[in-house]
Amino acid sequence: MDILFFCGIKHSGKTSLGRLVAKKMHYACIDNDDLILKDRPELTSIRELYKVEGKEAFMKQEAASLEAYLALQPDKTIISLGGGACDNERLKTLVRGSGKSIYLKVAQEVLLKRILSGGVPPFLDPLNIEESFSDLYRRRDGLYRKFSDIMVELPPYADINDTAEFLFHRLSEELMHGSQ
Repeated sequence: MDILFFCGIKHSGKTSLGRLVAKKMHYACIDNDDLILKDRPELTSIRELYKVEGKEAFMKQEAASLEAYLALQPDKTIISLGGGACDNERLKTLVRGSGKSIYLKVAQEVLLKRILSGGVPPFLDPLNIEESFSDLYRRRDGLYRKFSDIMVELPPYADINDTAEFLFHRLSEELMHGSQ
């Protein structure tokens, strides 16, 4: 089973880069959020699940949807995980037993700018946005470093295609030679 799990902090490019890199590798690409919505068709969005049922219910569904997909024994697939995957122990266990996890590390200031382009999300303190994001970033960066098999620090290219090309080459090297 050749499965790569793209993980990282919100807006690190997991899904967008996953699609571009999967195409280059002749892999399929799936977003775990799409699996959740497929399993829960009554939902209109992932945010709805999180808001209505809470974090614990969300994490339970996140792991259950991934587990159901993995039971189909997919091959040559990139699966993009949610930004908080590092907090979900059951999900991390599934990932560890099924493939390689790739941490897409993006500079803190780049991520904050991307996140704020859509408004202030509910997980940040609106009275202290930068500090609350800094705390979240530091904590999740540490968790992803421990959890991931491969960490790729993404350069701040202006074009996502350039970033995908960089990531493709780094992954090719890492997967062939196992260096980090």
